[in-house]
Amino acid sequence: MMIKIFSFFILLFFFLLIPQSFGSEKNPEILIDGYKIEKYVTGLNVPIAIDFIDSDMFVLQKNDGIVHLIQNDKLKKQPILDLEVSNYGEQGLLGITTTNDKIYLFFTEAFHDGGLSHGNKIYEYTWDGEKLSNKKLIKSLPGWTEAYNGGAMAHDLKNRIFAVSGSQFTFGALQNTPLDQSARCFTEGICDDKDKITFSDSIEKTLSCVNVSFRHYTTNPFGWQTEQPESADNPFETNPFNVVINLNSCLQAFIFHNFSNGDWKDVGVVLQVKPPIDSYHAIGIRNSFGITFDPITGNLWMTENGPDKFDEINLVDNKSNLGWAKHIGPVDEESVPNVPGYEEYVYKNPEFSWELPVGITALDFAEGPLFTKYAGWLFVADSNHGNIYLLKLNKERNGFEFQSEHLKDLTVNIDPNNTHGNFHESMSEIMFGTNFGLISDLKFGPDGALYAVSLIEGTIYRITLG
Repeated sequence: MMIKIFSFFILLFFFLLIPQSFGSEKNPEILIDGYKIEKYVTGLNVPIAIDFIDSDMFVLQKNDGIVHLIQNDKLKKQPILDLEVSNYGEQGLLGITTTNDKIYLFFTEAFHDGGLSHGNKIYEYTWDGEKLSNKKLIKSLPGWTEAYNGGAMAHDLKNRIFAVSGSQFTFGALQNTPLDQSARCFTEGICDDKDKITFSDSIEKTLSCVNVSFRHYTTNPFGWQTEQPESADNPFETNPFNVVINLNSCLQAFIFHNFSNGDWKDVGVVLQVKPPIDSYHAIGIRNSFGITFDPITGNLWMTENGPDKFDEINLVDNKSNLGWAKHIGPVDEESVPNVPGYEEYVYKNPEFSWELPVGITALDFAEGPLFTKYAGWLFVADSNHGNIYLLKLNKERNGFEFQSEHLKDLTVNIDPNNTHGNFHESMSEIMFGTNFGLISDLKFGPDGALYAVSLIEGTIYRITLG
């Protein structure tokens, strides 16, 4: 099996074990004249996403479920919200979007930080300028696996709320696998028989979960997380109710992976969660950390991470099929998938791809007086290199246009003669900045500045005119 290039998950899982002081040896750099960088906020603990209501910035910390507030360019000492989250792998406090006085949060719910996942949830809160209130559950989603939870959120021009739910290692009709061939796998891709989780495997893992539950340890449904001994400092660990909750989650996971006929609902999809609708906006999604809407056309754009090849930028129409796991990256027309039971979903090639994955994360459209030169451009971030890219939209704003002949195929290709997997062509045309560390979010603020969230460094950078 080909050794996989570091994806966002691998980087995230690895680097979260490293002390917060770890960071890039190189300073962030803007590669285009006329702009400057400043450290806007430092000392954050695994910041993963930001958003705004007027000039108020909300900052999400993935692992501890804390929501910070930045007002008047100052970080408030006390968090405005502290959620209990499961934080194993890509679980945790993951996504945010805001409309008027409403804030929507996507997180992996638990009864205490680091505890057993009770699924991914989307809640609505009301913001009054000082505190969050009126908590309301909007959507419950699966959230049993350590990776590909999704969590990216955005709202369209009509303030309808959308969210991405990752594939979570499932392979059913929503992932372009015929129902009679689908299986929950130990490894990703279309499963070989040796990779399938059998009924007996599932029983064994469930019994292990039950055993751990009765010992009051914190674990996920399959026992992948390190057991934690009972502690007087953590009364939840000795609470008998924890046993009931763990057993319930074990049972749900067992049913989810054995009796759902290969069609696992609400995974590998883009959902409109408010107002709710019965169908998915898009299916065939592996793992995405960024969605946004074009402020002019209202089109939905999304990033998607491949396994060992092809990170994508997709224009996502309603009833889109993005191809996973049957297709990765651009394919010829003869290979368009026929989706069993979901024929109304239409496959469309990505608008742009990196043949060698870069760990693509967030994206946003340039707005405001500071970036008038780039009105009609899409800014995109990655996690592997800490790069910020900029791609020029065509006149119809439904694709990109480039000057370089190397990019006319809409793909940054690998040099076939380089065993180290370097890119064949120069990316200078699409490079805006570099060395920002693992960028987990990228957004233009109401002040017109561009904000980049560096997850490992615990820093938010602000980019303005120089």
